[in-house]
Amino acid sequence: AVVLAAPLLIEDPYYLELLFLCHYYTILACSWDLLSGFTGNINFGHAFFIGGAGYVGAVLNLNLGWSPWLTLPAGGITAAGCGLLVGTVTLRLKGPYFAAVTFCFGTLLYKWFMVSSKFLGGEEGLSGVLPLTDSPLGNYYFSAIFMCAVILLLYFVSKSSFGMILRSIGENETASEGSGINTTYYKVVAFAISAAIAGVAGTMYGHTQMHVGPEMAHDSLSALVLMMAVVGGMGSIIGPIFGAYLLTLANESLRFMGELRLLIYSGAVVAVIFFAPKGLLEIFSRGIQRMTGRERGKVAKRT
Repeated sequence: AVVLAAPLLIEDPYYLELLFLCHYYTILACSWDLLSGFTGNINFGHAFFIGGAGYVGAVLNLNLGWSPWLTLPAGGITAAGCGLLVGTVTLRLKGPYFAAVTFCFGTLLYKWFMVSSKFLGGEEGLSGVLPLTDSPLGNYYFSAIFMCAVILLLYFVSKSSFGMILRSIGENETASEGSGINTTYYKVVAFAISAAIAGVAGTMYGHTQMHVGPEMAHDSLSALVLMMAVVGGMGSIIGPIFGAYLLTLANESLRFMGELRLLIYSGAVVAVIFFAPKGLLEIFSRGIQRMTGRERGKVAKRT
């Protein structure tokens, strides 16, 4: 309700664009959390699906004349297919090997975008992509509704039997396999869902910016999404929302610091991870539990 009512109080296009970025990063962080936060298989190549789908949408729009409402599902389907393919190949790997391979996928795609100047614009990317809507307000509402839908979908998935199996894999994959669960199958499906959502988000971002570039597949984007999920609280779907909003707003509010911004921003992230290793959601939950516990204690004393 707060997200949908915000434009009634905020009319400045700059702040609407800033909140749009909060929605965008929330979608990316929550989609990343479905696989990595629940199963413990850390994906260092989320930008592979974001940037890849963004370019697919741009090419379909510029070269084939597809409308944004067709390129959005096309980007998601393409990313889901890549997720199935990459997941089938990589999710049998254990420990750091999966993280290393996914990192390589993202890096290779970024390098390909950089050198493909003839078809994909090289370092400059592709410009002239049709906008998703005709105003920042339209982009805001579309991203807000999409974000809310993604959060609800992933939250209910996490509470379903499918989500419980993913949690069991994260707790003890060997025990899950011993119980007769095909752990690779569940991880691949979760990877495909995660990739599809990231792909739609990447296509959306390309249309709203009317441009796609190699930075959409850069490993720094994958690292940023990972940090948002870790700061907010992995394995919860709700935690990454806190992390995405906090880091996006903090990064923007520190612009006046110039070159010191990166130092302060990184130091704050390290401090949060050090003092709250399970994320801000845990601190928030403990605060609520203490408050409710005190209230219950007061009621008990009165009775």
